Amino acid sequence: MQSVGIGIVGSGFMGRTYAECLTKYNEAATLIGITGGSRAKDLACEYGVETLPDFASMLDRKDIDAVVLATPHQLHAEEVIAAAGKGKHILVEKPMATSVADCNAMIAACRAANVILSVIKTLRFRGVVSRAKRLIEAGQIGRIRMIQATALFPWPSETNELFRDKKWHCMPPAGGSLLDRGTHIFDALRWLIADEPVRVYGSVRSFRAQPWLAYSAMVQVDFSQGASAQVWTSEEIPVPGFPNSRYLMRIWGEKGIMEFEGFTKLQIATPKGWELVWEQPPIDFVARPLDPSRLEAFHIQMQDFIDSLRFGKYPSVTGEDGRAAVEMVQAAYLSTLTGSVTHLPIPRSEGGFQFDGATVPRELIS
Repeated sequence: MQSVGIGIVGSGFMGRTYAECLTKYNEAATLIGITGGSRAKDLACEYGVETLPDFASMLDRKDIDAVVLATPHQLHAEEVIAAAGKGKHILVEKPMATSVADCNAMIAACRAANVILSVIKTLRFRGVVSRAKRLIEAGQIGRIRMIQATALFPWPSETNELFRDKKWHCMPPAGGSLLDRGTHIFDALRWLIADEPVRVYGSVRSFRAQPWLAYSAMVQVDFSQGASAQVWTSEEIPVPGFPNSRYLMRIWGEKGIMEFEGFTKLQIATPKGWELVWEQPPIDFVARPLDPSRLEAFHIQMQDFIDSLRFGKYPSVTGEDGRAAVEMVQAAYLSTLTGSVTHLPIPRSEGGFQFDGATVPRELIS
């Protein structure tokens, strides 16, 4: 495949992100059309491509080889299975789906159709995180023993006018903060230490919104080779929030320690003190959402996906990677509901547990 024809599903913030990457940064790929959402026509016009009437018509297009799904979490399974059935390769936004069972069905459909499935995990492609991975692989701090990770954000209604609209409270991200943001953290943990989780103990809850929406979580993860991680996520932190706590990781290895925050800097300890390894150019999601410093991770992963199609190789992030992150979130929910440790892999009988803010049992916060 010399050049890849791509369609985008979803015309919101992330749909615009991928349209910008495909038209200005990525190589050997052409954005053919956009569908989905009330803004699809305007977005397609802005980037000089077709507005397609619906997802089905996009899948029928012969000039579209792959689709990018920038749609709500709960739609991913149905859309991926439909795209695979039409022979389209798929790059889907995180989280991959809202249950392990759906992830399994998505992977099976793509295998049966012999199409590539990749999941957005841009934290891997951020400059500070990718450099931390290289240092770990080089043995700079030795075998990993413990990691403390946070994804902490102030309560939206106090920091962003967008979230003051009461409608937002009726339509939160399915699965709450742990599924929406925690999947980034859980994926990064597996990737950084190249190991699989075996036990999860979690407390998932909400303190100030509807209690079943689960905006805050504290989760302990044990890995097969002996490392442990503590994950703290929340979107309820009082303003102004903790400094440098968006995707912060403190990593203790047998020979040293390092610290990084996904949007600021990477530091490593030396006998003389802390040494700055690399600092991320500023990222402003609100004022400059299309700034190159923000888009870099997205177009790097997009290019990885494009190249996997062109050269017949696996993408850096697979469907199995996406499934693993969802399973870790699901394990934390199950641990909260049962009050006990969840062992991985989750038995198939429990794989259908759905993260749906409208139906999660109230026992979640008891």
